Amino acid sequence: MLEFQREKTVNGMDVILIERPYSPMVSFQIWVRAGSKYERPGITGISHMIEHMMFKGSAHYGPQEHARKVQEMGGEFNAFTSHDKTVYYENIAPIYLEKIIEMEADRFLRPLFDEEEFLRERDVVMEERLMRTDNSPQGKALEELFALSFIAHPYHWPVIGWKSDIASYTREKLLEYFKERYSPSSIFFVVSGNVSLEKTLSMLNRYFGSWEGNSGRDPLISEEPPQKGNRWSEVIMEVEVPFIFISYVLPGYSHRHFPLISVLDRIITTGESSRLWQNLVHRQELAISAGGGVYPLGDYSLLFIYAIAKEGNSLAELEKSIVNILQESRITEREMEKARNQVLAETFSSLERSFYTGLMAGEGYLNSGDPSLYWKHLELLKEATREDIRQVWEEYLKEGRRNTVFIRGKG
Repeated sequence: MLEFQREKTVNGMDVILIERPYSPMVSFQIWVRAGSKYERPGITGISHMIEHMMFKGSAHYGPQEHARKVQEMGGEFNAFTSHDKTVYYENIAPIYLEKIIEMEADRFLRPLFDEEEFLRERDVVMEERLMRTDNSPQGKALEELFALSFIAHPYHWPVIGWKSDIASYTREKLLEYFKERYSPSSIFFVVSGNVSLEKTLSMLNRYFGSWEGNSGRDPLISEEPPQKGNRWSEVIMEVEVPFIFISYVLPGYSHRHFPLISVLDRIITTGESSRLWQNLVHRQELAISAGGGVYPLGDYSLLFIYAIAKEGNSLAELEKSIVNILQESRITEREMEKARNQVLAETFSSLERSFYTGLMAGEGYLNSGDPSLYWKHLELLKEATREDIRQVWEEYLKEGRRNTVFIRGKG
């Protein structure tokens, strides 16, 4: 297992460092506890909006200048927002780390949030929602699936936000939320690569140490009540062929069952050898495509399944067949080893990069306070038996926990 070093800046911000002397690059990541989970009705999607605005200039760097300078260094620069967090990152050569920290400190401590830039970017986000959700059958189905699967928990609303909320954003709302979430108490750093903790901490103290942000508590987040019965929803929109989405709510990232879900997912949903594809596409010829995956979230995860109906077959038939497939929880030794080996092979391949090592350390720290959690998950996965997977299967995929969205055309 890798060695994880932990320290705090002078103003209390956590620093997770993974020394990788053999790596030619360093991944510098800033993790913010700002995502849809921390939002509320009226400002849904505002975490994502602020991510956009963080590229629009700070006291000493104009719009897009930060990105241009990183590109001149030969590095990668981006950010993403999800349900549980917003992450900003640069993957660069170690000699540029101090310059990167200085530029990040400028935009985190002194962002401009220019009014004209804000209005333009609000239109960009509205167009993004239109393209990826409102006019996308798959995007609309997933939005409906989350809203159906989570009734009380804020995973109910989309990361990009409801359309009416986006339209109501003001610069004042952004500043209020920024002060609430973008503060030392809600931010930590992950640094992975050929760097030392001593030098990195010194740089962080130099540029971030004077930051005195809000130290308030996180908002109270409702616990999702146990699901007592299956739920259904229907979306009518322009689609060439009807399809179905099904979900089951599973344990979150830090739960002891979480690493076993990846094996279960592989067996059921992944690829043409999966049970879904083999049954729905090949044997029964009910669908032209079938698959799915897992959304690995902090408080709960979501297993989703989709199937596109073959002409002449109904969505009700598809749902019934999927339910029958999920009732067979016995796993062969071949299925078990193939699924486990696929997960481990893809994991070890991705962890050759400092960026993914940092992401996995950050995910563990965000959800459990333990940056090594992902690697502990791998050990549990290696030791898992077919009986372990069967028990998880039967516990979480049983009748009464299903959420189904039908997507049909207007005709």
